[in-house]
Amino acid sequence: FTRTFLTMFEVLFANWAPACRTLVDRVSEYYAIFFLVYRCLVGFAVLNVVNAVFVQQTMKVAQSDDEMAFQAKQKAQDMYTRKLRRVFQELDTSQDGKLSWEEFNRMLSAPKMHFWMQQLELDSEDLVSLFHMMDEGDGEISLDEFFKGANRLRGPAKNVDVAKLLAWTTK
Repeated sequence: FTRTFLTMFEVLFANWAPACRTLVDRVSEYYAIFFLVYRCLVGFAVLNVVNAVFVQQTMKVAQSDDEMAFQAKQKAQDMYTRKLRRVFQELDTSQDGKLSWEEFNRMLSAPKMHFWMQQLELDSEDLVSLFHMMDEGDGEISLDEFFKGANRLRGPAKNVDVAKLLAWTTK
């Protein structure tokens, strides 16, 4: 039994030629067909198992990358929100939770204001327009209006924003 087990182990791991040649020369030539079929089936089966393990590990890593990307995006959004809140609190000198035009106007010429706008990825050249765009008509900007306006104005213009502007100007 042990010799047979050792021979089958050798056949499985690439040393199958001597065992096949011995059986073909001493018993029958039909054993060559058996060895070829056995070697191909077992070889492909082992190859498929190894391939499946690699694919499974790759899928786990890919799923982890998606989760990490989502977490990084969420962390960046949270940091941006904290920056916005800090800027709003600095601008709101009356501490009433609303920015009046007077509070906003006092900070327009301050270098600190331009620095904050750069940190928030907003163009500091259009701060007056920024106030009027964020204001919903009451002459003051609430924290919620400030968040909405800053998030809308963050980064480059999106196609939907340009389309809205075109639709609004053609009316």
